[in-house]
Amino acid sequence: MRALHNLILCEFQKFKRRPLFLLATLAAFIFPVLTTLLYWNTPGGQDYDNLFSGVVDLGDYLLLLPILVVLSTSLFFTEQDSDTLKNLMTIPVSKAKLVLAKISVMAIISVVYSLAGFLASAVCAKLLGMAFINMGEKFVLSLLLGFMMLAAALPCVVLVVWFNKNNLISIVITLFYTIVNYVFHLTDMGMKVPVGFNIGTILPIPLIHRWILQFYSRGTETGEWAKFYDSMRPYFVSTPVCIGILAVMSVIFTALMVRIYNRREI
Repeated sequence: MRALHNLILCEFQKFKRRPLFLLATLAAFIFPVLTTLLYWNTPGGQDYDNLFSGVVDLGDYLLLLPILVVLSTSLFFTEQDSDTLKNLMTIPVSKAKLVLAKISVMAIISVVYSLAGFLASAVCAKLLGMAFINMGEKFVLSLLLGFMMLAAALPCVVLVVWFNKNNLISIVITLFYTIVNYVFHLTDMGMKVPVGFNIGTILPIPLIHRWILQFYSRGTETGEWAKFYDSMRPYFVSTPVCIGILAVMSVIFTALMVRIYNRREI
């Protein structure tokens, strides 16, 4: 356990030479500000619930997901690029522990990003005089979203590690994966389906959105919003089910990464 802790610290020290980590951290604070400006001039945008949902929808689904995968390319290819993997093997450090350390770093970054987005959106809402609603619940949702977005990123990370190519190929894979997830979470094919072997359950973003959407519904909506939530209620995913599915996915894709990494030549 201590060896894993030391590996995690070593992975974080590498980010001192990686400006991408700093940019990702800044984005967590800047993006909610941009989302606030976007929602402030729209009908009903002065509501903090709408602002929070916008930060999740755009900040986490469209920005955090690709950030995690791009960061993973830096994490998983550092030893390969610098030809230091063989040195680590002589300590010895198992490749399985290396993979777990890198995934742990991604988890920490994901949670910090999600909580930073929540904090930044709360500050923006306060400055604009928005009424705070269920802040404790939103904090917990942001915390869980951090871990869920890590799970959502892992299938794409497996592809990146498996192809073992340069950053350009990794970016193309990441953009395609992000767009597919985001598009399907806007369609009936991805959203109005029960939990099961279907695109709305296999793709993590539609699954996560069907989970968090129930917390936006307060039962006081009117007009089109009321019709939308009424149509979605049969397809909401409970917290235990969502966490359970994502946990199983995480275990499977982590095991695949360990297998791929173990077979990689030193």
